[in-house]
This record gives sequence, structure tokens and C-alpha cells, in this order.
Amino acid sequence: MKIFDYAVVADWDSRLSSLAQMAEPERWSYLNINGKSATIILDNYIKYTFERAYDQQKIAEADNLACFNTGLLTAGQEEIFAVFATSDRYDRTISISPENKKWYLKSWVRSGDHSLTNFFEFPTLVEYWSDPSHLVFDPKLQVQLNLDHIIRDNLNRFPEELGGKVDKKGIPTDLLPQSDEEDPEISASEATDEIPLSTRNALEGAMKQSVRLAQRNYRIAVPQFYRGRIQLLLPLYLRNATNPDLALTLERHGGWYRAATVLYPDWAYGHARLLARPNSEWLGGFRTDVVDAVKKKKL
Repeated sequence: MKIFDYAVVADWDSRLSSLAQMAEPERWSYLNINGKSATIILDNYIKYTFERAYDQQKIAEADNLACFNTGLLTAGQEEIFAVFATSDRYDRTISISPENKKWYLKSWVRSGDHSLTNFFEFPTLVEYWSDPSHLVFDPKLQVQLNLDHIIRDNLNRFPEELGGKVDKKGIPTDLLPQSDEEDPEISASEATDEIPLSTRNALEGAMKQSVRLAQRNYRIAVPQFYRGRIQLLLPLYLRNATNPDLALTLERHGGWYRAATVLYPDWAYGHARLLARPNSEWLGGFRTDVVDAVKKKKL
């Protein structure tokens, strides 16, 4: 169930902006991809958190109010909840439907807000994993590097000098301003059969170096949640050793890891944020340029 199917939601972008101001300061915007809003990461975070809460029956409903735990905290470390109220347009005499929604999104509130006194207990956090060991890179496991598959399906995501469409500033030149969602399922017509040797060599070297880093520092690998499963993200330094050009996703299959695909770092950050605020420097957690970008956008 999507939040827009569950409730009437008005002024969504404005509501996200107010939520960003209520929560602990962090970046909610892409750095290199033009998102459809200044809070695109928060937009996706709330949508997926609601869906997860609905699936796990973690939406509390009283007579005239409903709420779920956003997973966010205020600067004073109070939990933030989304509160729904009964819509004036709701007709109790007929079934709930897209045209007859019971709820509308009323507000974001702190855990100490008086509006939550109607609830016997607060909804708990949504859950994304059952085995916490999957959140940490295991250096004993082998990593299967499927170089040709990754390049063939994702060549556009590479730097221009390696046959892709990402300029020297890290900006994807083939993404329109509204194209901020990942679509890894590339059709055969979009894939390429020609694999540049320079790209293959650069990717192979970057992958091996990234795995070596993770084997020596497990915190290099950042967990993300995508399509119902936990994956790990590793940085790929193709042009310099300071800023990664791509993020490599690893899927655990029993006793080994499979290198599944490569993502733009902005997409990777958004996926990782579902689990927790990424505090890894390479993914944009503490870098000075990231902090400056956040201040510039006033988020």
C-alpha cells in the first residue's frame, strides 16, 4: 500500500520541507543528479517507510487518528510520527476506495505531542533485516566479479572517458532533470555488446581495490535495502582516489558475494538511507564538500 493510496495527501513537497526542518539536519537532496525536488531522498524515504510499515502492520489506528513511526528524530532526539486524521470527504456508509479514502495526512509530530495521547502505544520502527550479519562485509567470503555483465548493462553510468555519459563533475549527462529514479532493468536495445577494453580494465582494478579495502575495514561496505533484500555498497574509484565515480552493489549468496550492478552514488545514498543515515565518508556522510552542498541548498 502506497501512502497516496492510503490517504489524501496535499502539498507533498511543502510537507517534506517542513519534515526536513523538524528532523535532525542531514542532506536530503542529490549532489550530482537533478532531482524533481530538493528533498528527493526524503521523498523516497518516507514513501518506502510507509509501505514497509503498512506491510508489517505497524500503522496504529484509533477512531479518528492513525500514525506511523517515520524512523526520524528531532534535534532533541524525539521520535517523529506521521499523523493521519479522518477525511471530511470520507463516507462511512460505503467501502473505502481510491475515491473514498478514510484518512488524510494531517501533520508530522514529536513523540511528546498531545495529539498522540489517543494511542495506547506508539508504532515501532519498521524492520528491514532478520540477520544482522548481512549488514557487515565478511572478508572470508569470495566476491564474484561479473565484469562484462556490469559494463554491458550499465555503460552509460561510467565516466565519459571510459565510454559512459558522466562528465568530469560527476553529473550524468543522459539523465533529464526529472529522471531521478533508478531503472536497472535495461532492455536489450539499450545494452551494448561492445565492451571497451579500457573500461573493463579500469573496472576490474577498481573492484579489486575496493574489495581489498573492505577486507581491511568492514565499515567501507555500506548496507542498502533494494527490492526486498539487503545488499552492500562499495566505492569504485575509476578516475582518482578521492571521490568514487560509482557504487558497486554486492549480493550475498550463501558463502559468496555476487557483484550485481553499479549505481550512481546519489542513488546508492538514497537506498542506504532507508536503513540508516550513512556515516561513511565515501558515500557523502562527512565530506566537507557534501556539508557545503547541504548548506547551499539549506537542507
